[in-house]
Amino acid sequence: MENSFFCQWFKGFEKGLDEVDSDSRNCLLRQCAKHCADTGVLQSYLKLYQTVNGERDAFYSRLSELGNVRGEIVVPNQEYFIYFPECACDIHTAFGVNTPNLCECSRQSIIYVGESVWGHGKIRVEQVETILSGDAECKFRVILDENR
Repeated sequence: MENSFFCQWFKGFEKGLDEVDSDSRNCLLRQCAKHCADTGVLQSYLKLYQTVNGERDAFYSRLSELGNVRGEIVVPNQEYFIYFPECACDIHTAFGVNTPNLCECSRQSIIYVGESVWGHGKIRVEQVETILSGDAECKFRVILDENR
């Protein structure tokens, strides 16, 4: 099949993302995020985690070493920002899906990768800004909680 078919198909996918309720969208994009992260992103983050011996502040301070991402410490050992200077989602870049609802996939990816690094249930992620919403970059707040 040629690329034009997929571009057309993904326009329908985009409309569907805009029409479904947030719980359904989250469920769908959670699976999208997991499979995307499993293609290599997760391994990069796990390697960085090992490099910094599990030290949270060092991990987020050194995120820029992975390329196309950077971190910022908001509250040491607890709250961070993750920034992406450009949208690298193939569904956006290759197939032209432009709805800000697609950015839930990035949030779900940060949760999935974060739980793989820090442990299940110990991370909350909030979307702050996204390129597809018209912002200059994507920004997510990450809150880690040992008591969760």
